[in-house]
Amino acid sequence: MTEEMKKKLAQNWSTIVCGVILVVFIILSFPIIRFDGNWIVLFSPTRPATIDRFDGWMLGSHVLETEHGEIKLRRFSEIRAINNRLARIDIREFEAGRASHNLVVYGMEMPPNISLTFTAAPVRISLLVLDYQEIIISGIPSRVWHFNLEPRRSDADIVIDILAPEYIVLADTTQIHFVPSLIGHQFMRGLSMYKKREIWMIDGRIAVRHPGKEEFIEYRSITFRPDWGEFIEGELFE
Repeated sequence: MTEEMKKKLAQNWSTIVCGVILVVFIILSFPIIRFDGNWIVLFSPTRPATIDRFDGWMLGSHVLETEHGEIKLRRFSEIRAINNRLARIDIREFEAGRASHNLVVYGMEMPPNISLTFTAAPVRISLLVLDYQEIIISGIPSRVWHFNLEPRRSDADIVIDILAPEYIVLADTTQIHFVPSLIGHQFMRGLSMYKKREIWMIDGRIAVRHPGKEEFIEYRSITFRPDWGEFIEGELFE
């Protein structure tokens, strides 16, 4: 084989290799993910470099059914995928009108613009980020940061990070005063809801005035009936 033939053969192999790489790149750039029976085709130019975690734009419109309502995603909505499953929808998509929803979580209507994170198996909503937007929690207006539907550090069904009003009155006229904190938002507290146990719990420094009493007592946490019901017990702040 002459040197010229060897050069042509090397060039041909280089062309074939480059062609194969290009085809693989194109195939990997159009991943297909699944959500509860929906097959979603994405365009993700970054996927070939990341494989298991990538952002992509939807090539079609979809309506995602969840236990809390519907999420509508228009063509070219951007989502994040992990291991070929839906992992996150950012608030930008709702603000831009590419996404919308009618989600109601435990009787609480969610505002139009939120971020959503999903669990792996089964794929369902695990976290909602409201960024301090106001919602109504059993008649009490509260600004909310997080709705955690899969709390890892608690056995509660849901943990809500709330920026509550300074005062709340429970059903038995117990008065709750959210003592300002020196760290972060002064009235930020964690509200935990337990469906089976039928209790709510608030963690964080709280001053409570019980019915018929003049002075407030400070607690580290308090437990009461759902929907701002009767006071049950509390851990004293010492």
